[in-house]
Amino acid sequence: MANTNTLRCDLITPENRVLECDAVSVSLPAHDGSIGFLKSRAPLLCKLGVGTLEIDTGSTRRRYYVDGGFAQMFDNTLTILTEQAVESSDIDLAAADAELREAQAQTAADADARAEKDAAVSRAKAKKRIAERT
Repeated sequence: MANTNTLRCDLITPENRVLECDAVSVSLPAHDGSIGFLKSRAPLLCKLGVGTLEIDTGSTRRRYYVDGGFAQMFDNTLTILTEQAVESSDIDLAAADAELREAQAQTAADADARAEKDAAVSRAKAKKRIAERT
């Protein structure tokens, strides 16, 4: 690592390795709330939720929309495995807004359909929040 105050961060989807960098800090959406990582953090394995992954390299701050998966911190390396990682600059606000309206308009006849609708609304809201901050 170039800077002794950094940790290694690898962001990986099933399709490709999205990002490999040294980071001063990383914040990600765990399944039960946001969690932050700094150098020398104790080992941890957690389930990811849906939301914003923020990576501060010291000179830049990058934001990604992530949709589930897992994160592992071990030996100053944070490995993030997610189904989807979209950089904030690649999220279209109008498309996210349309996705939210479509998700909110879904009908939910039973508990499974309601859970699917709620998940779609959460994903669309997360994308919209990220796009608005870009």
